[in-house]
This record gives sequence, structure tokens and C-alpha cells, in this order.
Amino acid sequence: MSNIAIAPSILSADFCNLERDLKAIANADLVHVDVMDHHFVPNLTLGEPIVGRICQVTDLPVDVHLMIEEPARYLESFRDAGADMLVIHAEADRHPQRTLSEIRRLGMKAGLAFNPGTDIAPLRWLAPDLDMVLVMSVNPGFSGQKFIPQSFDKIRATRAMLNAAGAGDVLIQ
Repeated sequence: MSNIAIAPSILSADFCNLERDLKAIANADLVHVDVMDHHFVPNLTLGEPIVGRICQVTDLPVDVHLMIEEPARYLESFRDAGADMLVIHAEADRHPQRTLSEIRRLGMKAGLAFNPGTDIAPLRWLAPDLDMVLVMSVNPGFSGQKFIPQSFDKIRATRAMLNAAGAGDVLIQ
């Protein structure tokens, strides 16, 4: 049996009342922040200054999902903003193992996200460097999409692969 953690995304928050909305989710386990760069995904969202402000007004751990190209260029700035965890996309980083190791070296938890159409095979080699795997159940870049039912099978396969790699404490989101 697995533990369940609640990690609401602030992408659906009222950004004019962000502090109020963060207080409304104070009983959650994490705050999930979607960062989009208008390159890796078609939309543009928040960056380090807003993440920094979020970290100032919540006591929850802040999980930053980097839907951006070349995420390694921004690790220190998100660490300095106060992020507790950085999640990079397998598709957006040429050297994910190096980037995941650097995230941990900087004192944060490291996560890897997989788009719906991306094979999870790299988990076999990257599991020792992970604290979290994000199995995308929609294509990245837009909120309000319909859940892709095949995601259930991918989640089960991810858990099995992580178990086989001896990485049982890795959170699947």
C-alpha cells in the first residue's frame, strides 16, 4: 500500500489573490508550481520571482515542475528562490542524470517528468538519482485537458520499474 500525498497546482489559482489561495491549500503536502518557457511548451507562466514569493508565503514544500528547455541553466536561481524540489522533463534535458545530480547537490529533491508519449525506459538508469517521477496524464503546456486513460498503465509500469531498481521511496505524481 502506498502513501498518498496531495500536491495542488497553483496554475489554477487566482494570481491576483495568490496568497489567499495558498492559505486555502495549507493542509496539502506540497505546492506544485508549473513553470513554462514558451519554448518547450507553447505557453508561458511564472518564473523565479513568483516562485520566491510563493516560498515566502507558504510553509509547504514547493515542488517546481520545469517545463522548460535546458533546465540545468536555472537550477541555482530556483534554489535561491526557495524551491524544495525541481522536476525536469526527460525530453528537455540532454543529460538528465547530470542535471538530477546537480539538483541534489544544490540541496533540493530531484524529479523527472515524462510526457504521455515518452517511454519510461530511462528510469532503469536514473532511478538512483530520483526522489520523484511525474507521469504526465495530459500533454504539457495547458491546464484543463482531458485525462489520458493510458496513464494508469504507465503509472503501474513506473512503480514496477522503480521497485525493480530498488527505488521504493520515489514519489510518483
